[in-house]
Amino acid sequence: MKPNWLDKKEYPFKSHYITLEAGRMHYIDEGEGTPIVMIHGTPAWSFLYRNLIKILSKKYRCIAMDMIGFGLSDKPEDWSYKPRAHAANFEKLMEHLQLQDITLLVHDFGTPIGMAYAINHPDNVRNIVMLNSWTWSLSRHETFPKSSKLLVGPLGQFLHSKLNVSAATLIHDLFEEEENMPEPIKQHYIKALGSPEDHVRNLACARELVGATKWYDELWQERKKIQQIPTLILWGERDKLIHIEALQRWKKFFHECYVIPFEEGGHFLQEDSADEISNYVSNFVQEEKKKHEPVHP
Repeated sequence: MKPNWLDKKEYPFKSHYITLEAGRMHYIDEGEGTPIVMIHGTPAWSFLYRNLIKILSKKYRCIAMDMIGFGLSDKPEDWSYKPRAHAANFEKLMEHLQLQDITLLVHDFGTPIGMAYAINHPDNVRNIVMLNSWTWSLSRHETFPKSSKLLVGPLGQFLHSKLNVSAATLIHDLFEEEENMPEPIKQHYIKALGSPEDHVRNLACARELVGATKWYDELWQERKKIQQIPTLILWGERDKLIHIEALQRWKKFFHECYVIPFEEGGHFLQEDSADEISNYVSNFVQEEKKKHEPVHP
């Protein structure tokens, strides 16, 4: 049963669940056709993709999960919340759905989750669409403090500075770039974390980033397995969390890479540029599909 704070007009999707060792993991599965699998970052949930799904599900099958601890999924107290565990849960969802030739649409902390799957199943990932993201350890990066050895990545640095504030304060600070976001929309992110008064240090979004360095290093060492996958990068240039240097690294990494910059976009492009993103994604998927179609004489 959906919570009473959820606006069903804003998020009009049927809920599905898969039962895992950690609890019930929520996901939505809308539309038919080529599958586009969307993976959220932290502290977001599938709600972030709602407007993309409304548009793209007219042509494609759109799947978006809520990681354990987020959104409408269970929030167990005694689960690890390590990124490796989230990746294992995502793999189980993919096994459950038996999808083929998928387009992975990833963002923020969801990118290493998706990349882990792509590295293990490169033949099953047709395309990658990436929004502002990273997937490497920053523990030895000279511009970051020692705390990054525990809280890896740009968002980890941000959360580390917010551990003693409330969930409500965290969301308002994190979505500061989204100047035009209505308060009822922000409330969907706040309430999906649990109690708005809970301190960040008690939330899954903070716990999950601890001890991630070794796993990030392992992923990066295996990166050549996915360098050939066609990739579209949509990048908000006003992002205060992930700097433009990360985009330059991704551009050098993928062999077939198309980059669309959003000069006025921030970290959460899905909120303010859903129409544009949907058009770019649809065109990219269609163009890549044509490349694999047989040529008739």
